[in-house]
Amino acid sequence: MRDRRQSERLPSILEGRIVLGREAPHLQCTLRDISSTGARIWLPAAIELPQQFELLIPALEQTMPVQLMWSNGKTHGVMFQADLQGLSDSSDDAPDDVQPPEPPSALAGVPKGLIALTESVLADARQQLAEILEMPAEKIRLRLDIDP
Repeated sequence: MRDRRQSERLPSILEGRIVLGREAPHLQCTLRDISSTGARIWLPAAIELPQQFELLIPALEQTMPVQLMWSNGKTHGVMFQADLQGLSDSSDDAPDDVQPPEPPSALAGVPKGLIALTESVLADARQQLAEILEMPAEKIRLRLDIDP
């Protein structure tokens, strides 16, 4: 089967919230993968979603209008209807005289636009492990290895 996506999809475990309206409660979901043009989301129960809604992505501090592209039980594919910030490798928005900082060596294989997102995912994982292990998050060290 041919992949019709417009941009590279990256695996994730980001928290998301489906916003169906101002008065409706938000539905918790997990972004299982994400690209600059869309995402695959998972819900804890099979729910029929409307064709258009908003997807709040707290780690990226963005709320995206989305279009539902497909559904399969608890898993759904959505296409962003606006530009997602923070996933691009380009630094077109940066002034010419400002150079972006070099990534730490542990994140050398991560696209520059994803470094903050990767750090956020690691911080969330560290916090979740701290809660499970009942110990301070500062005592937990996570290691990230990326094979080229």
